[in-house]
Amino acid sequence: MKILVVDDELNIRLLLQEIFNLKGYDTTLAENGEQALSMIRNQQYDIVFLDRKMPVLSGEATLNQIRTFSDIPVYLISAFQTDEEVQTIKSKGATGVLMKPFTIDEVLNIAQKYA
Repeated sequence: MKILVVDDELNIRLLLQEIFNLKGYDTTLAENGEQALSMIRNQQYDIVFLDRKMPVLSGEATLNQIRTFSDIPVYLISAFQTDEEVQTIKSKGATGVLMKPFTIDEVLNIAQKYA
């Protein structure tokens, strides 16, 4: 399974990569939305974990662009969300929301749905 992790925080990218690699998943990292869009256009991924708040191109703006050419599952990573905001994000095309702080089990449960 190929996973793309997009986050401007290096520690988050490396943490998720380590979690996924320990399960044998092929994990690729991107530090912003523009980089992620280029990667998604040029490679096949099974799922994307996408930080909501990033410089260059926000997670929501990146998601909007992804939805113009792909139906890949995308989980937005976010720290502060109300139930209403989660529903709004999903209505804009997100498969789901991974809330910070997250647990290893939460991350792996999401990934295993697409393995």
